[in-house]
Amino acid sequence: MRKRRAAEVRATLRQWRWPREFRIRPAPWPDDILSAFAGLSAPDAVRLDEPGQAPGPRAAASGDVPGLSGRSLADVATSVWRLRVRMAGLPEGMRSTTRHVEKAWDTLAEAGVEIKDHLNAPFDSGLSISVVAFQPTPGLERERVIETIRPSVYLGDQRIQMAEVIVGTPDSTDGTRPRPGAREQRQ
Repeated sequence: MRKRRAAEVRATLRQWRWPREFRIRPAPWPDDILSAFAGLSAPDAVRLDEPGQAPGPRAAASGDVPGLSGRSLADVATSVWRLRVRMAGLPEGMRSTTRHVEKAWDTLAEAGVEIKDHLNAPFDSGLSISVVAFQPTPGLERERVIETIRPSVYLGDQRIQMAEVIVGTPDSTDGTRPRPGAREQRQ
């Protein structure tokens, strides 16, 4: 007990050498309680590694991804989606480098993450997507998504990122009238 107290005093004195904003606070829990928690969690890890025992459901299936918040997961998914879209435009000789991107895509899919690109999808005002702009586009008969800025990202049934898109509207200057179901061009 006396050695532990002396160690705590030395640690406190070492921290006082530094400005207050750089000091590391002592643990809010005593060491004996922290070691008890570590002992309680260790048997769970051993049980999962025993042969012949089926592992439990993956963490992503329950909606929790250890180490990633919903925002971080959405950022990772969006980055992998952007890489995949760019890799699709590469010449066939250079596409051998895409296997890492495809592996990341497959890993996200196995974890229950669905990345939905809305490119060329018909637009309806009831869709759960964020429209950044409406752009008159010649040759369209009805409103369509002409560019996806960010895809929709779902973890299981929960949406963690809403898509951001640009919607093309029928161009009224090409002489054709928009179909009755299409929204009129905004001025």
